[in-house]
Amino acid sequence: MSSAPARQQPGLPVDDVSKQDLATGEDLLFDLGAAVGDDHDLQVHTVLIGNIGLVLPKHEISELIDRPAVCSLPNTLTWFDGVISVRGSMIPVFDLHQLFSIEAPAGKRRLIVVGQNETAAAFWVDDFPRLLVLDDDDVTTAEPPLPSLIRAHAQRFFLKQDQAWVEWDVQAFFSALGEKL
Repeated sequence: MSSAPARQQPGLPVDDVSKQDLATGEDLLFDLGAAVGDDHDLQVHTVLIGNIGLVLPKHEISELIDRPAVCSLPNTLTWFDGVISVRGSMIPVFDLHQLFSIEAPAGKRRLIVVGQNETAAAFWVDDFPRLLVLDDDDVTTAEPPLPSLIRAHAQRFFLKQDQAWVEWDVQAFFSALGEKL
């Protein structure tokens, strides 16, 4: 699989990334740390797993893989899809829809890889990541209905555009899932 990193420009919506890159199967690489502005607003990339809005970590590199070749492993749990090779590293692939008993969207799902090398994990998302600008007014203390595994790793909650978004500890979450394998 070839990889042509496309650095995200601050404030540039993900949808503005060349559709031709996706058509050719090129990977997209987002430097979320570069998207953070100097003011108090926080520009973040978000993804949906059904009705669960997740904020991707801003200090980790996240990569969208449009046509992944996932190698399944026998005798594993239904929510563990297998592994994928990304630049020579074997990355575990999780199906959070299956784990949380959420109906997967009709049509094509995409794979997000968060982190690098031995700390990387991949999971299926409903659509392309969205860039949101969150500010202090968007923070909420009301916890949205979440599966207990995500709630255990939630750091903050936001309410923006009639959707609850969860800032979560991705590394701790996937470490906990790895222990369940």
